[in-house]
Amino acid sequence: MMHYYPEDDSPDNLKKLMRQNVCAVCGRQVVVYLDFTDKRKYIACSGGEHEGITREYQPPIEDYRSNIRREIEMEQKVGTQVARTVGDIPKQGQLTQPQAERILSLVYPDCPKDEVIRCAILCRDFGLHPLMKEVYLIPFKDKDGKANYATVLGINATRKLMAQRGTYSYIDDTPRLMTDEEQMRIFGEVDKANIVAITKLRTKDGLEAPGYGRWPKEKQPYGTDKGNTKANMAFIRSERNAFGRLSPDALPPDVEIIDEAYAKLPEIKSSVDLETGEITEEEQPVEAEFAEVSEEKTEEKPEEKSGSPVDMPWLIDSVNKLKWDILQYIKDTYKVKTSGNLGDVVDRLSKEQQAELCKEVQDRLNMK
Repeated sequence: MMHYYPEDDSPDNLKKLMRQNVCAVCGRQVVVYLDFTDKRKYIACSGGEHEGITREYQPPIEDYRSNIRREIEMEQKVGTQVARTVGDIPKQGQLTQPQAERILSLVYPDCPKDEVIRCAILCRDFGLHPLMKEVYLIPFKDKDGKANYATVLGINATRKLMAQRGTYSYIDDTPRLMTDEEQMRIFGEVDKANIVAITKLRTKDGLEAPGYGRWPKEKQPYGTDKGNTKANMAFIRSERNAFGRLSPDALPPDVEIIDEAYAKLPEIKSSVDLETGEITEEEQPVEAEFAEVSEEKTEEKPEEKSGSPVDMPWLIDSVNKLKWDILQYIKDTYKVKTSGNLGDVVDRLSKEQQAELCKEVQDRLNMK
């Protein structure tokens, strides 16, 4: 192991690295040193004894508010009708194969039955959930122009599966782009055509594995308008490669990885990169993260509530900022039942009450 010399040695980045990492050997706080030989800054153990830095993977925290947000997002992505139809199925955790098949058949109504079953078995065996941004069925056309679907995993689901085998850490501020020096040392040449990334992982037992990922410099990844980058795609590939080396049986075989932050599914008018599962730039995505599902009108919502002034993403975000039990407030103020998710509860209010609620939230934000 060697000292870590960051390419970006600005004060802000050095502070970030010290805040997020610890000594890879003893776990002490890390500090910045100056190499007097070449005047470069490096980060190492504050005790001055060890080399290398590490950052332990921390699974996302699941709490009451995140569960509410996920249910609201689910309704927005797959439609109210589908959300209500699968209302008796757990929104997280382990699913049975029939439960997973039921969800997948509703969300991806045009997907062939055999691919739905394959994906459902994957969900059952690895504890994945189709409504938690963990597994997707992406439509594409094969070389013969025939419509088909491919099962892919989100990168966060991949990290979760690895964490089930025990804690692990990212070494030397990875994933990150490789320097020319690193490429020469490892590959014997510098790849001029691709962006090359490296990920170094270590388990709690001390096992280590590097992973390498490439993305063509001339190829624009899908989602660049949303913030996706070529470097991000190289990071994902390098991380998946490191996972496979560290624990080959922890992840499903022959299933590719995508960044769920940009996993908007395309119509079946285009193709998908089967090597990576990544949607190519030429595709025409629909305006939903999941395939659109036809939704029949129901009589559950009174007509006068149409055109509700409530912006649910804004409401959820505002409540989180305020750390305010809005369900209790609604129950005390409007005397309505607060069973179900926040979207259902707000939907029980009249249009005037919804507008009043929005104003109350806004006033509290301004007071804060």
